[in-house]
Amino acid sequence: MGGLLFDNGDDAALSRRLRRQAAAGKLIRIHPGIFMEPGGEPETLAIRRNWPQVVAHLFPDGVVTDRSGFDARPIEWEKSETDARYLFVSRPGRPGQFTLPGLVISVRDGIGPVPGEDMPYIGTWIAGPNRKFLDNIMPSRARSGPARTLGRTRVEEKLDELCRDHGEDRLNQIRDAARALAGQIDRQEAFIELDQLIGALLSTRSSPLKTQSGRARAEGRPYDPGCMERLLILSRHLSDHPPPPVQDANIPADRRANSCFIEAYFSNFIEGTEFAVREAEDIVFEGHIPSSRPADGHDVLGTYMKLMDPPRPRLNELAPDRVIDLLRADHAEVMQYRPGISPGQFKQRPNKAGDTFFVSPALVQGTLLAGFEMIRAVAEPFDRALLAHYLVSEVHPFNDGNGRLSRIVMSRELTSAGLCHIPVPRVFRNDYLDALRALTRRNDPDILVRSLLKCQSVAADCSHGDRNQAIEMWARTFAFVEEGKHARFEPLNPSLEIEWRDETPAPRAYWQALEQDREGPGVFGS
Repeated sequence: MGGLLFDNGDDAALSRRLRRQAAAGKLIRIHPGIFMEPGGEPETLAIRRNWPQVVAHLFPDGVVTDRSGFDARPIEWEKSETDARYLFVSRPGRPGQFTLPGLVISVRDGIGPVPGEDMPYIGTWIAGPNRKFLDNIMPSRARSGPARTLGRTRVEEKLDELCRDHGEDRLNQIRDAARALAGQIDRQEAFIELDQLIGALLSTRSSPLKTQSGRARAEGRPYDPGCMERLLILSRHLSDHPPPPVQDANIPADRRANSCFIEAYFSNFIEGTEFAVREAEDIVFEGHIPSSRPADGHDVLGTYMKLMDPPRPRLNELAPDRVIDLLRADHAEVMQYRPGISPGQFKQRPNKAGDTFFVSPALVQGTLLAGFEMIRAVAEPFDRALLAHYLVSEVHPFNDGNGRLSRIVMSRELTSAGLCHIPVPRVFRNDYLDALRALTRRNDPDILVRSLLKCQSVAADCSHGDRNQAIEMWARTFAFVEEGKHARFEPLNPSLEIEWRDETPAPRAYWQALEQDREGPGVFGS
């Protein structure tokens, strides 16, 4: 029910039957030659869902092109007073506009499908990978409805995107194919424009570029605009929701050493470098590197030493290229005992976490430059710290150690401004990683900001000059255990009694709840 029926006039008997059924109310006549069975989905949805067949029926010699050629679907127009969608078609013959329920098809006099270039699609044709650039680069004016073409600026964006994903050779391939195609579709003037644009992006010609990312590419520092957009979203959120400053309680040398140890321990635990707390103390304060895990031991020690470095100029006081030099030097020091990951050298191959791909190697330098340039203009140190953390985490510029380095950058910027650092405890690992993903995948910065503020607040409360006391204060927040039904990250509760089991400190009630689980249903934390 609700399917479309088409009458192309080739079968006279069929045509008569469809007309009789429409006259009897058994079919709905939507458009000349297009019928629909009643009782199903609305006409608007049926037309939109079956738009390729509609185009094939109405314009068998046409090709979906211009701005529709990029999306391969009807497009919305933000200025429309209705919910109509728009399609653009080229075919030999008179131009015109055809209005159907929920769909407006704009037809121009032009070349139909080009063999070997345009792509067949459910009965109709869609502009091929080279034609769509020629058909869109020149500007167009719209008397009613959206402009027919994307124009040079949008084409520049799409070419830059292709270059990011597939390299400069892809742009050269498009240019060569478009040169041969231009004469077939009467787009010689458009090819001249496209040739100049590609040359400018590849720095082989002097031609004005409209987009910031395009100019950056031409200058030899291409960046990832998606990453920069998310960084801007985070920056705006921080500006709109300024948190109260949390002052650094760890300025005395003993407190600073303890707080940096705690942070180094947690930061490595998050990345899978797991030690018992006392074993980590021996590594950092006694220099006892485990012979069975020397690289892991040096990771913890290197993170601690980097957090303990003397203050350096803040990010708003350094040129972006200088920040990048320091970033590489910091990575080289922290990861120096892992020569296989090329400490201090930017990655040469893409890296990812789960389904998330980080910034591609070719865009690392440019994205960091653009990101730190943005951060440099931010006034508040807390905002700069979180932006720098997200930038390094999102770019993932090195083969390994990126998470640790991103948190080091964040904490150093905070403490250089007299603010409390932000350790992320073991129990909060999944929440923290989910918060990063919320910004990366859904453009939602609020969860990340609230998560890091929570960590900062607890860190300020857990400051102590005695290391054992500092560890037990953190233990009262459930920081050293895995998140579960009996443990979640909590504010400091001084009244909780701490018990060490399996070399791990945690509230005694936590261990008792685990014992109850083994004996029967647990009730703690319900």
